Amino acid sequence: MTKRRYILIGIPVACVISLIVSLVTFQPGKGTKGQKESPASKETSPTQKQVENISGTNTVTQTVQGLTMPNYDEKGKEVLVMRGESTILLNNDVYKIIFPEIEVLDSANPESGTQSVLITSDIGEMNNTSNEGYLSENVVVHLDPETTLNTDYLRYLPDKKLVYTDDSVTINGKGVKITGQGCEIDLTNKKMWIKKDAEMEMDGIKNDLFFLSNESPTQTAQTSTENTTCPEITKNEETPIPEKTFIQSSGQLIFDRNPDAKILTFNDNVEVKKGSSTVFSDKLVIFLDPETKQTKQAIASGNVLASQGTKIAKGSFLTWDVNTQSAILEDSNNAEFVKDDLNIDALKMIFYKNTGKIDVPSPGNLMSKVNEKADTKKVSAKTDNNINVKWEGKMNFIDETREAIFEKNIEVKRENSTLLCDKLDVTFNKDNYDLETMIATQKVHIIDKKGSLYSEAVGDRVTWDVKNKVTVLTGQPFALLREENKRQIFAPKVLFYEDGNTILCEGSGNLYEKGDENISDKNAEETDLKVIWAKKMQYNDTHKKASFYEQVEVTRGGQKLNGDQVDAYLDDNKKINKIISTGNVYFFSKALNGSEGLGSLLTWDLVKNIALLTGKPKAELRKEGSRTFSEKVYFDMAEDRVTWEGRPHWQIITKETDN
Repeated sequence: MTKRRYILIGIPVACVISLIVSLVTFQPGKGTKGQKESPASKETSPTQKQVENISGTNTVTQTVQGLTMPNYDEKGKEVLVMRGESTILLNNDVYKIIFPEIEVLDSANPESGTQSVLITSDIGEMNNTSNEGYLSENVVVHLDPETTLNTDYLRYLPDKKLVYTDDSVTINGKGVKITGQGCEIDLTNKKMWIKKDAEMEMDGIKNDLFFLSNESPTQTAQTSTENTTCPEITKNEETPIPEKTFIQSSGQLIFDRNPDAKILTFNDNVEVKKGSSTVFSDKLVIFLDPETKQTKQAIASGNVLASQGTKIAKGSFLTWDVNTQSAILEDSNNAEFVKDDLNIDALKMIFYKNTGKIDVPSPGNLMSKVNEKADTKKVSAKTDNNINVKWEGKMNFIDETREAIFEKNIEVKRENSTLLCDKLDVTFNKDNYDLETMIATQKVHIIDKKGSLYSEAVGDRVTWDVKNKVTVLTGQPFALLREENKRQIFAPKVLFYEDGNTILCEGSGNLYEKGDENISDKNAEETDLKVIWAKKMQYNDTHKKASFYEQVEVTRGGQKLNGDQVDAYLDDNKKINKIISTGNVYFFSKALNGSEGLGSLLTWDLVKNIALLTGKPKAELRKEGSRTFSEKVYFDMAEDRVTWEGRPHWQIITKETDN
């Protein structure tokens, strides 16, 4: 409905006053000069009978038959034509019009041609004293060739420049039907509104205001060949039928117009339905194209709640734009979007209907679940499988690939672990929104409050494969694991396994563990432990065991240990307290006058600072130029002595010993 036409609805009623007053000069029963009396006029017509019924016991002061009266503006343009079969003045007080017809001409847009609004009813009346009037009984306002307003009563208040009715009204247009209780037209402010309980029905159109609904139901169009030569042939065709949109509100429905659109504003307890989709709000503004009558834009505001199945959106504003086929959800305290197990909170979200894309150009939060297999029933009920992602930059979600990309100051939390980074790529399950993979890059930092070997990790890239339950951390030249200021591990690639609480460091790396500062008779540096390996390191949290492989070297104070494999064991305080080395073992102790040991197995008690070396068949001890072979060799750094067990054993005396 255009503003201009709604305003012009009231103009004819206002003009009735001047028109009828001008008719007072006519005398009843007299024709105009040169007018011939029709034979049919001698008979009593339905109009004359209605005049007689209207007059009743009242005194008919004046009567005009076949009224046609034009009205012009200050420029001389015809703006109104009033017609009526009969107009009478009763008791010099009330004017009655039988079958009034008022045509309002609108030529404000010359390029669009002259258009008209036609108002018809069965009865019209005007009070000669107050100038108040009304149209009643089957009132029809023809707003344009395709749009009409129907009611049984329309009243005009000249002092307030207001046309109104308290009766029910119905507006029918192309693909649109609106009903409500009461209607008012403010001629001063050029607005029209339905007072309350407005309901609107829109035929299904492609560019509607729904961002949640994509599907279009189909019906089977059946073409029967009855009464033909081949009655068994029946053609079935599936024809898509767009869903209808229904809107209702308990408050006012305001009609307005600007040069680019017709505007409908629903107020109070607004509910919009289309198929399985529903939107609730305090207010809804719809912008219609003035030519096509289709939705250009819609804005729902105030306690917005949109839903379709498992999809729910909440916020303060929901704006749908047809040109971009996008919906914008906003809230100063974070809008919410829920789809299956996917939850997004942000100040602003943009949904693209055709591509299934979601853009979040503001800080926000995302929560999803880990894709668990069917055999994970054994997992404790206390286990939290939710993944929470918080970011300060932006987020983009692509439904086709089930991929979400986050940027700037990202924080990912799961159970007791936190991941920090500046870029995050997350992939969800194809059937639902359970998380499958996660790739973090740029300033990667992991904080683990549960693990025994480390409390944080730093690297260039981390990949979390939920299906295989492994997280891979890489760095150039290495990634770093750190247990506060007690322990550091450097390796180019670190794998964290969830099923066995296992950590695997691939490639050459090293471990540094700070010594016990409580030992008063030794410097802290003498108890610092460093392990270097060439191939890999594997840690099992259940057994509190770290294993190092190939070209392993362990140093502690003045001691050095080499072996093909070294196993380190941690105590309850997360300190390495025992080391076992196997395969080509070599041990050196500076504190024991440079004593060296070679064998196949060495057990080193770091608490007592005693090492036991054995070999196959014998272990070898080298000290001060001598070599001794025995089944067992003890290196007691705490007591500064070396002993051996087993026979036979012998010494080889060197020339240095003789001297």
